[in-house]
Amino acid sequence: MKILICDQLNEIVLNELKTLGECIDVSMSDSKGDEINENIVDSEIVVIRSGTVLNKEILELGKNIKIIARCGVGVDNIDLEFAKQKEIAVTNAPSANIISVVELTSSLILNAARKIPQADQSLKNGKWERASFMGIELFGKQLGIVGFGKAGKLLAERMKSFGMEIVFYDPYIKDWDGPEQSTDLDTLLSTSDVISVHVIKTDETKNLLSKDKLDLLKKGSIIVNTSRGGVLDEAHLIALLSSEHLYGAGLDVYENEPPQNTELFKNLNITSTPHIGASTKEAQLKAGLDTVENMLFTDGVAGTKDKFVKQYGEKPLGAFIRSITGVNQSVLNEAFADFLQVGNLRADQMTFIHTIISYLTKNGTIDKRR
Repeated sequence: MKILICDQLNEIVLNELKTLGECIDVSMSDSKGDEINENIVDSEIVVIRSGTVLNKEILELGKNIKIIARCGVGVDNIDLEFAKQKEIAVTNAPSANIISVVELTSSLILNAARKIPQADQSLKNGKWERASFMGIELFGKQLGIVGFGKAGKLLAERMKSFGMEIVFYDPYIKDWDGPEQSTDLDTLLSTSDVISVHVIKTDETKNLLSKDKLDLLKKGSIIVNTSRGGVLDEAHLIALLSSEHLYGAGLDVYENEPPQNTELFKNLNITSTPHIGASTKEAQLKAGLDTVENMLFTDGVAGTKDKFVKQYGEKPLGAFIRSITGVNQSVLNEAFADFLQVGNLRADQMTFIHTIISYLTKNGTIDKRR
């Protein structure tokens, strides 16, 4: 099985992939685009991060592609409709980088509130301009979170430690009974001191924070986007910063990457980073290992029974199941093999754990009271 690796991966992940097939790594090539076009022709699996775009023209070159494995969250760099037409499975790792993204988001909020990057650069330039970097406290301020999924909830937990009040907008959450307050988007934007955006990019969220919506922001507020570029009007955001209607901003994602308007960022209280939300050693390792697991769980590509047992019976997932069932390794290996034979493969890991434990219980391997 030929595996085309388009973007740089953790070494441990790369070694795992090599156990599954022949790996062609073009991630560091100076002629990466040409090599992708050349090698995708007979590749069965294509592994990408955010740095590679797989549009229809490129995918048409691949005659044998079974899986596009996105090593990360967003899949807006893949032509999903064409992949569906060609019956190409598309996987991603939606939970792997959440902590890293949330930690970066917290940093961007703090940078904006205290003007840390500007103060750092000023001092390095030999200046001592304390009066130029008057900041604001977060204590007692309202944080408005647009999109209250896993990342939004984790950010809320962290920012509560600063004494912030949390409100959120998420049309998919109904009957919320948590301590955070659910509200509509316009109210959130017009009442929050800090706004953080955590949505995936879809037709529904494209330009969600349009010029009209951004005009609702409180004077002196801060807005941060670490989700996806194109969900807010960047040009108008810059205008609001330039007019000092907004106190500050933080951007890690952009409508066009790399952005071509960075000259406009100068002399503004905006911390801009080059889409590094997932760029931690831990996130890349987790995303890569999740990607390997996704490949094994995808119909038609899982490989031999022995390979499946090796990947799951003897590694952390197997260890977790052993810890809560009490079964030994040989029993677990047998259960995994039997489970594979009856065709109960699941793409969702927690569903899989629940199902295999139920399978072990049903077959009398473990006591259902454990």
